[in-house]
Amino acid sequence: MSTLAQAIPRVDRANLLAIVLGAGMAFYLAIEPTQPWLLLLVAGLAALGTDGVLRSHPASPFTRPDDTVAFLFLPALLALGGGLFLEDVVSGYWSVLVAIATIPLFAVLLYGQYLSVDARSPAYTAARLVANVATYVTAFAFFAVAYEFEVDLLPAAFCVGVVSLLLSLEMLREVELGPRPTLLYSMAIALLLAQATWALHFLPLESFLAAAFLLLCLYIATGVVQNHLLRQLDLETATEFAAVALVGLAIVVIAHAAS
Repeated sequence: MSTLAQAIPRVDRANLLAIVLGAGMAFYLAIEPTQPWLLLLVAGLAALGTDGVLRSHPASPFTRPDDTVAFLFLPALLALGGGLFLEDVVSGYWSVLVAIATIPLFAVLLYGQYLSVDARSPAYTAARLVANVATYVTAFAFFAVAYEFEVDLLPAAFCVGVVSLLLSLEMLREVELGPRPTLLYSMAIALLLAQATWALHFLPLESFLAAAFLLLCLYIATGVVQNHLLRQLDLETATEFAAVALVGLAIVVIAHAAS
């Protein structure tokens, strides 16, 4: 098996894994009733496959089994959250077509994670942008699922907190802190999102609008923490985040009033 893996070009490994994940997603969405174990299998394959792709990088610093853990949350959560979200919004033949459309999306993410291994690479900034976009897409999918599946308040707040914790670990990876401070900052962000979920219970927001509000909270929280840790949080940056928060909140309020 290791000889076969070495014979496959590095980029092709990401593409092959993306095809496997897309096929797994298609089976999950096409089979009625849906089989939760199948989606969990896809998420597990996403994590294990990504580990192999990352370790194939020429500049890979990974030696211990747990060195790649911070990289694996995003692809696994994207597969899991994306599957649950698509299960809710598509049906019939569209399910298979949409699942096939996830193949290039998985490929882009996997290649982005691969390139982000080397912070000195000219493509590092673009790779991190891909990861950040995928992080917010994953977060929105999970937040929307929590409301669309009508999860009770306490489990919903717990789910949002856990997902926010894991995705924050991905977002703060580029700051290159030690494991302990990264975990502490991520836990603070997760607690904030869990509290926001609890507060939303008393506001007239539901479904995608509630998910959009939580996504806005996650964006502001991770952005402020990142800029603070990078020593880039000045008055101008804080003003930009405040403006984004106000515009985002206005969009949510207007959309709610129009619905």
